[in-house]
Amino acid sequence: MGSQGEGGQAWEDMVLVGRISRSHGLRGEVLVQSETDFPELRFAEGATLQARRGAEVVTLEIDRSRVHAGKPLVGFRGYDSIEAVEALGRSDLRIPEAALAPLPEGEYYWYQYVGAPVRTEAGDEVGQVIRVEPNGGSGMLVVQRGAEEVQVPLTPAMCPVLRPDLIVVRPPDGLLDLNTPGPKRRAHRHRDHLSRHGAGRPAGRRPGAGGGQRTD
Repeated sequence: MGSQGEGGQAWEDMVLVGRISRSHGLRGEVLVQSETDFPELRFAEGATLQARRGAEVVTLEIDRSRVHAGKPLVGFRGYDSIEAVEALGRSDLRIPEAALAPLPEGEYYWYQYVGAPVRTEAGDEVGQVIRVEPNGGSGMLVVQRGAEEVQVPLTPAMCPVLRPDLIVVRPPDGLLDLNTPGPKRRAHRHRDHLSRHGAGRPAGRRPGAGGGQRTD
């Protein structure tokens, strides 16, 4: 398969839903660090995921699943020993974009904000979104601003306009000066998360220009 998964989509363009944390027991089960708003769907029996085994992208079918220590504990069809799953290492677990549920108009997944230009309400250019990271109950936009990164909370108060083609921010004094050195953290272009301005959580629904957000 090389660097492409099922359906021919490139590994880099797939959506991250989790990561193998470690093997568990002797029957080929693994604990998963979830990176999705839908763990009960993504890690259910019968679900399929894409992973890396060395340089190869492989399709994994979950044939057993339960929760252990607050994390999904899953086993894959054909991987029935600790040696088999350890060949996967700590691989990301991804799905093709086509597997994402369609969203109502005006609501978006986090990964769709990557590449969006960011401006202030006054029209001043801030930079471009390079990734979105989990941050407690919401997300954090990581914006490339010259040689630095700026972190902007993904909230309605901070981002009154939130679309894949434009994000307008309303930062308090000093926020845009709290920069961090260039991208040292592990970057994920795609995450299986929902933007919580809207569709992510009904209680947080906010109609209007801002749009909605989803992780997956």
